[in-house]
Amino acid sequence: MPTSQKLKIQKLGIIAGGGNLPRQLHDQCQADGIETVIIGIKNDVEHVNPDVIFRIGQASKIIRFFKENNINDIVFIGSVCKPTLFNLWPDWLTFQFFIKAWVRSWGDDSLLKGAKKLLALEGIQVRGVHEFLPTLLMPYGVIGDIEPNDKYKSGIALGLQESQKLGREDKGQAVLIKGGIVIARETAKGTSAMIRRYGQQGAILVKTCKPQQDRDMDLPTLGPNTIKECIDKEMAGIVGQAHLTLLVEREKMVKMANDAGLFLLGEEIEA
Repeated sequence: MPTSQKLKIQKLGIIAGGGNLPRQLHDQCQADGIETVIIGIKNDVEHVNPDVIFRIGQASKIIRFFKENNINDIVFIGSVCKPTLFNLWPDWLTFQFFIKAWVRSWGDDSLLKGAKKLLALEGIQVRGVHEFLPTLLMPYGVIGDIEPNDKYKSGIALGLQESQKLGREDKGQAVLIKGGIVIARETAKGTSAMIRRYGQQGAILVKTCKPQQDRDMDLPTLGPNTIKECIDKEMAGIVGQAHLTLLVEREKMVKMANDAGLFLLGEEIEA
């Protein structure tokens, strides 16, 4: 059944950052008969032609655009680089929102949930990309031809535990494991920065969804760039949380991993 019939959505606003995911979402919506309006994030949007471009700090103008164009459902998708001071400079609505956030000392996940509530008050529902592209979600089990050896089992279990602990603290989603110990934890600099600095031969990347994470706005993502970075460091494998991790360009990822002898594994986490 087409996505449009499942969700009964006729028009979708796509808040598009970098990478290929906005294009994939646009194409799927076209196939499902859903009209799309692409709102590009200035200096980030690529691979798709936006109907309009806004800076991150222009909340009032963005919401007004939604209302003028009868957009009631939106998806945030694509990577966003650290904004410059000019791009982040807020309008009054954005300023009010961040003042409340700072006063309450919210973390990243709480900021996302707060933004979602703000939009809901304006009659705008934030949806997850997986509602439209369920095939992006990482399946359970080994993906590709390379299976992890038994010697990695304890390390994988530790990585799942430690990445969840890191997530509960709202500090990151990923850790690096080697020899049964944590050799690195993700910081605000991101997964790639952690791999480039601490990745090493035989290490495993474990990345999971924060327990409190808003799954419509910020699921963990793995893609070809992650594979390449791990291959460059001669790492052993990558573990993601099954059903809660987005895989970008899965076929390309699997081929790269197979060619390099890197295992890809989707694991479930008990609630």
